[in-house]
Amino acid sequence: QLKEVDGVIIVKLTGQVRISTQNEFKDILDNLVMESGEKNVVINMEDIEFMNSVGLGIIIDTCKKFKEKNGKMVLSNLVPDILNLFEVTELDKFIEIFKTEGEAISTIME
Repeated sequence: QLKEVDGVIIVKLTGQVRISTQNEFKDILDNLVMESGEKNVVINMEDIEFMNSVGLGIIIDTCKKFKEKNGKMVLSNLVPDILNLFEVTELDKFIEIFKTEGEAISTIME
């Protein structure tokens, strides 16, 4: 799902990121960069139930692509297990993670 709020693109992802779905996940995020790379984007992950290590890599790679295009990508609404994955790998120091979509929108607009 894709919507725009005050000039910020909100993408709500659902499902699981595993071997059988990781190519589709990458394609979705690559298309997002091509279409909105120069904009501010919030990826709402409240409906992502599982993510493998490749999924983490895809998120980091996508974040770098946004920076290269002078855009910004942040994450919101991570379920506890996935938030823990970002914290254990210390990737939460590389990409901004917010508890709520609203918090992410207000911060990214500053």
